[in-house]
Amino acid sequence: MKVYEAVANAFIREGTTTIFGLLGDGQLSWSTVLAKHAGIRIVDARNEDAALTMAEGWARVSGKTGVCSVTHGPGLSRATTSLITASRARTPIVVFTSRAPEDNLQHLNQERLVSATGAGYIEVLNPANAEHAVRQAFYRAQVESRPIVLAVPVEIQGRECDSDGDEYQTSASLFSGQQCIRPDVHRLNAAVKIIEQSRRPVVLLGRGARDADAVAAARSLARRIGALTATTLHAKGAFGAEDYSAGISGLFSTRTAIQLFAEADCVIAVGASLSSHTLQGGYLYQEARVIQVDVAPHVQMGNERGADCYIQGDAAITIRAIEEMLSHGNVTMEGFRTPDVRRILQTAPLDAAEFEIEEGTVDPREAVRLMDERLPSDVGVVTGVGHYFSFPVMEMNKPRPLYLSATAFACIGQGLATAIGACVALGKPLVCVEGDASAMQYIQELDTAARLNLKLLFVVMNDEALGAEYHKLKADGRDTQLSWVRSPDLGAVGRGFGCHGRVARNLPDVQTGLDEFLAGDGPYVLDIRVSRNVISIPYRRLHFGQDV
Repeated sequence: MKVYEAVANAFIREGTTTIFGLLGDGQLSWSTVLAKHAGIRIVDARNEDAALTMAEGWARVSGKTGVCSVTHGPGLSRATTSLITASRARTPIVVFTSRAPEDNLQHLNQERLVSATGAGYIEVLNPANAEHAVRQAFYRAQVESRPIVLAVPVEIQGRECDSDGDEYQTSASLFSGQQCIRPDVHRLNAAVKIIEQSRRPVVLLGRGARDADAVAAARSLARRIGALTATTLHAKGAFGAEDYSAGISGLFSTRTAIQLFAEADCVIAVGASLSSHTLQGGYLYQEARVIQVDVAPHVQMGNERGADCYIQGDAAITIRAIEEMLSHGNVTMEGFRTPDVRRILQTAPLDAAEFEIEEGTVDPREAVRLMDERLPSDVGVVTGVGHYFSFPVMEMNKPRPLYLSATAFACIGQGLATAIGACVALGKPLVCVEGDASAMQYIQELDTAARLNLKLLFVVMNDEALGAEYHKLKADGRDTQLSWVRSPDLGAVGRGFGCHGRVARNLPDVQTGLDEFLAGDGPYVLDIRVSRNVISIPYRRLHFGQDV
């Protein structure tokens, strides 16, 4: 058996079902084998960086190891931004590539390049090591929670190896999944004591506690102790539309939530690192004692402190154990769960700040509220990063199966590719909200969405500027024209790629676009021309010094 055949067979045996990539010289033989396998779906992207981001979106939604394929040299170098993003997001991905000979124009030191991104690198040095390298790549991707680049040099791929494929032992023989860590009883006792002494607790979930068991356990504990519930950005929507949910904790908190958090005397953070964003630079929960639950041995909070009680343990098991101990002590509390607090949360005003809206543009807050109203609850939401993304994050609060933010490296342009991968994994409708500068980064992937006929609404919040830079320049009293960039009709661009689409310059146009998407098939591009004058709440706080 040739090395490329053995490696392709190993990927199949590892359970690979979907591969995102862009074909090049380095993967021709390997891809030929996989393309013949009925259980493999190969998704051809138009850019290597986008292909890797699609694999990340797929992995984050499916909970499995994503697979990407790019050629050696320039193919791999183009994917470096997404390697950094996926590494910081702790997303397991195996990236298959090759390595060009040193006398080839496409040769580079790939190991040094990949190491700089935070991803891992494995190179097959001889045919006998090929299958072992695949197993190690999948093993390390899962155990280390990051991308692993597997390079099989061109000169080795066509050589014979001693394998028939049937005896391949998968990475599951080494690692069958994360074990449930049971918490230390002394730490549990300390946590229970803190809770018993509290009167205004908050239960806060992070990305590490989004699974159904952890959410159910957190809900039950919150009811017992009268806690407000809140989430980090990456766990948005976990508590749905509960009466005592205060939404996102931190930079994206409403003024109402911030005022309630100021009264908290206990925070039970589960699967949340409590970064400076979640703590709003350390200003939130200043009077609260913190109980932090995580599978890591320890996590330092964003205020450079350790929690008052840190418990290493599985989210659901630990929270249930805490509640069971409280139950044995007949501990129940009213806490925040009073009619007054419920009324405050239910009647909290929307962002009502007034801005002059330029002719032919839409208030972005009204646009996303209309989107939230018109799009059914089964439509998930994906956002990238930039000034615009605060609007869907803060204004789209209908319970949905998915809220996904591509923010790990704070680089623009990741939203569309993430949404494509997520949509492939889910097989359900999604809306991706991006800014115009972000959209133009990988606009060619609309062709990928069209070829796949995805039920994907791509909403571009188009202020014809680099929005984040526009508002920072404005806050500093500098020339905002430096950030202005004229935009083409992105609805027409979408149609050129085989999508449906339109430009929206008023709310009726926005509603028409939403209705056309819901009634039609395939991807739809809605280019909403939004007012530059409307400043998001986080930017008003960070850059304009407003207490909102």
